[in-house]
Amino acid sequence: MNKIKSKILNTLIDLYEKSKTFMGDNKVRQSFSIKVSKLFPKYDDDSAFDFYTELNQICTMLEEKNLVTLQKERSGKIRTVILNLDCLDECYTETGRTSKSDLNSKLKEIWQKYDNISGSLVSNKPLHLYIQEQMERLRQNKSVQFFSGDFADYEDLLLAVKEVLSNEEEIFIRELSVKLFNNSKRLEEIESPVRSLLYKYGEYDDKETVLEEHNIIKTPTYVMVKGCGLLVFAEQKIDLEKISGDIALSTQTLKSLCSVELNGASVITIENLTSFHKYKATNELVIYLGGFHNSVKRDFIKLVERANPGTVFKHFGDIDAGGFYILEHLKSKTGINFLPQNMDVETLDANKENWISLSENDRTRLACLSEKNNSYADVIEYMLKNNCKLEQEIISYATPFADKS
Repeated sequence: MNKIKSKILNTLIDLYEKSKTFMGDNKVRQSFSIKVSKLFPKYDDDSAFDFYTELNQICTMLEEKNLVTLQKERSGKIRTVILNLDCLDECYTETGRTSKSDLNSKLKEIWQKYDNISGSLVSNKPLHLYIQEQMERLRQNKSVQFFSGDFADYEDLLLAVKEVLSNEEEIFIRELSVKLFNNSKRLEEIESPVRSLLYKYGEYDDKETVLEEHNIIKTPTYVMVKGCGLLVFAEQKIDLEKISGDIALSTQTLKSLCSVELNGASVITIENLTSFHKYKATNELVIYLGGFHNSVKRDFIKLVERANPGTVFKHFGDIDAGGFYILEHLKSKTGINFLPQNMDVETLDANKENWISLSENDRTRLACLSEKNNSYADVIEYMLKNNCKLEQEIISYATPFADKS
């Protein structure tokens, strides 16, 4: 299709589809027009006579087809092109464009497939909230989020989101992709919008770990532990104190784990791998968390708690918004009252030379955290006042680990 004709008709249709007339809210008949010289500045260039002639010919042809009405100057120069609302269907045909009304109808048909999604169920809440908000956006004549215009891609996205939310057993991302699309790479192709949609409408603290929280992984999950504790299996026991370093328990191994005996030792989870390796345990079971945790690690922690009621649980992470969000996430997902370890004003004050300045996002997240939970009010106030945060790895190198339990 000629570029000039396409630009004229599509610009006029855009004006119409963004209007109150399109929404049926306008009581008077609107007119939709464009100034030719504004849309095509070259039209006013006296040296571009060929372009001037071509544009006039195209506009005249559109008028002859009754798609538009032209307003001209005495010289024959076209001043304004006005859309003929009585021939909208013909305009869509001429451009090869699907009408916004048809697009909206198709979107509603797709959403109807998810009518049985209940927002009252926590697992379904993000998808339910997303669809409800998009329906409202259509009512307000706004664009649908995460819809690029390709219905096949959009349906794949919604299907993937639904399956992610309902997934309970650990599964590789490519394995799930085959299950859903008979294509091992398809889910990875749409991974970014899947994560973004869930993060926006769900209760996740980090977009990069959304899939992992639903047990969808790219590499096997291992729970790394060291320190004190007796791992009890059906036919054997492993005494961690007799191991010079750490041990990694695979998902399969964890399925056969019967109990963990602590004999009075406490438990500490550590956010970062370097700090986990450097940490010197003192009558503690040390668990490497690896940032935001999935159900495999949470189930192991809850098994430890059930086998050792009354045990003190601590968490050691970065002294920043992310570190405190991880701690809160850990507490809410396990139901265990983890105590912060080395995540206080004293530790910050002792490591001033290693402070990192806060970003605007840091400040926003810290303020939000302070509103939701005052458990860390003194630390957050100190961080905001002194424009500082501290990485966990620095703490492990710079200061001795203090038992603040």
